[in-house]
Amino acid sequence: MIKLSDQNELKRNATNRQLHLRRMIATSVFLAIALILRTYFSTYLTFMGAQGARVGIHGIFIIMPAILFGPFYGAVASGLGDLLGHFIRPSGPWLWQMTIILTLGGFVRGWAWRLLRGRSPFSTRAVVIAITLLFLGFGSFTMIQLRQDGITRGFYDGMENPSEVDASEMGFISRMIVIRTQNLRDERLDPPSMAAVNALSNRIDETVFAPMAAGVFGVVLLGVDLILSRGYKKGEIRKKHGNNENLQSLAEEDAPRGFKARMTSFIKTPWNGSIMSLALTVILISLLINIANSTLLWAINFGGWRALPFIYIWLPRAALAFFIGVVNTFVVALLMGACYKQPHIRAMID
Repeated sequence: MIKLSDQNELKRNATNRQLHLRRMIATSVFLAIALILRTYFSTYLTFMGAQGARVGIHGIFIIMPAILFGPFYGAVASGLGDLLGHFIRPSGPWLWQMTIILTLGGFVRGWAWRLLRGRSPFSTRAVVIAITLLFLGFGSFTMIQLRQDGITRGFYDGMENPSEVDASEMGFISRMIVIRTQNLRDERLDPPSMAAVNALSNRIDETVFAPMAAGVFGVVLLGVDLILSRGYKKGEIRKKHGNNENLQSLAEEDAPRGFKARMTSFIKTPWNGSIMSLALTVILISLLINIANSTLLWAINFGGWRALPFIYIWLPRAALAFFIGVVNTFVVALLMGACYKQPHIRAMID
């Protein structure tokens, strides 16, 4: 005889297997849609004579499995999306490192949504505001100190031996930048001290413009959240009318009017009145993936990009990734609202 506890355990295992199978089927459907859109409805933007970044809406359906079902499904969709997409329509050599980066990005995206979903709008906005102010403050402070010490891109111009510069009286950041660059030489360059000039330019970009750009992204993100989060709030009708028997008719009377209000109401259904948690998950992870991809392409001298400072490669790609992330956030929010309204799909949602 099988014990009752064993029977219950067998039922739970069978239910889990069925749920996993249904999620995999749904992930396969999202992946198929993404591959079709990637193959026929996406294009590359050329940057410095090379294919700089792919532009399309296929990424929306790569994001959905991670948001709906969790990290494992997000990793599968992202990894297979890059691998199969390359071999279906090759656009250059296959970089296995890129596939690994995207797979890890899909996993982290699903894990980040688990961490952020259900958070109060106040807490998520407070975190974004704090990080934004930190980046803007650091970038501004660094810019002021470098200007006070006369550190510019042309600081080493005309110097035959930058190592003779005395940095002892400079501020901490200026001193660290000079110490890390003044002794660099490359005999292949003319003059050899040009290595120090290039390195100084890179350090200035990293300590000033990169934090400032991150702060600007944060300000734009807060603006997106403000626009999308205004209007109709979840549960407002029930709070207003309580358990009135005519709640449905009252809800129709109080329903938001106009396209913007209806979209806002539709978007905010799955979470507590704010899109910030979803925006952080989609946009921030997209930017992290972009940083990793840009670093890889810059390191392998993709299209001769190594001749430029990294910030020149990363910043345009990051701005494009941010814009695409904002669009993806809005569309993913709409799709999530539709999924939450379907009982058979909601039963699969993690």
